[in-house]
Amino acid sequence: MAAREEVIGDARLILGDCREVMAAMPADSVEMIWTDPPYGHSNHDDDFNSRLNAHRGLADAPIANDDPESMREVMDGMLTEASRVLRRDCCCCCCCCCGGGGPRPTFAWVANRMDAAGLQFFHSVIWDKVNPGLGWRYRRQHEMVMVAHRTGGRLLWADDKRARPNIIKTSPPRERVHPNEKPLALVAEFIELHSSPGHTVLDPFMGSGTTGVACANLGRRFIGIELHEPYFDVACRRIEAAYKQPRLFAEPTSKPEQYEVRYLPFGEDAGADEAIQPLGGHHGHHARLAIKQ
Repeated sequence: MAAREEVIGDARLILGDCREVMAAMPADSVEMIWTDPPYGHSNHDDDFNSRLNAHRGLADAPIANDDPESMREVMDGMLTEASRVLRRDCCCCCCCCCGGGGPRPTFAWVANRMDAAGLQFFHSVIWDKVNPGLGWRYRRQHEMVMVAHRTGGRLLWADDKRARPNIIKTSPPRERVHPNEKPLALVAEFIELHSSPGHTVLDPFMGSGTTGVACANLGRRFIGIELHEPYFDVACRRIEAAYKQPRLFAEPTSKPEQYEVRYLPFGEDAGADEAIQPLGGHHGHHARLAIKQ
């Protein structure tokens, strides 16, 4: 099942096939899934993406399970387990390709699959990548994030007073260690929308660990699963580095001291457990405060 496991802070990182690893996880054990699975386009298999990565100086190899049939098989298995390990009120977010650039409408298949077998489709969110990417005729400038929750439950939304447009505009990272790495800001926004500090976020296709970095920064527990060991190693290093940075949700080392303060009338002595603080200025020369800790 798991070829290797590392624990870094509140992150549990597992090298292995997500279907096998998730099958061993307890039911109702995670609040959120955020993941960027294979798109089913056979990318980085001696194609233009491979040559572009060579130009960028990125290591390149065919993405596992990225042909259309394998993608559907691994996604179906992952989503089957997702409907079991997610809590009743939860959120499942899966990145997928945009409407073009593939032999089949993958985005439609993903949406339909996330509306079956224990999951209920909720929404599709557009990631506007700002600049057009590869392609001809229609050049691809967006990807999609499909959002679902468990059948019979509700979509987990951290703050009911908050609403946001369903188009998120941010550029892909300029410096990346994975060819399909998502912007940290994009991942962090979804995690903030659909979870609270202390919740557990699962990424079955962890890649280089961006979801884990976001969880470390935001005070979420994280479980990441990755099949490709070189990217697993990268994820371990990135998440370890994130935990060395100051955390946004770090617990205070001690509670601030609490005081009771009252004006002390002239001629009255302070109590045995009170300290006296003289007041000057417009309060008058003899004005005093009694401070009780």
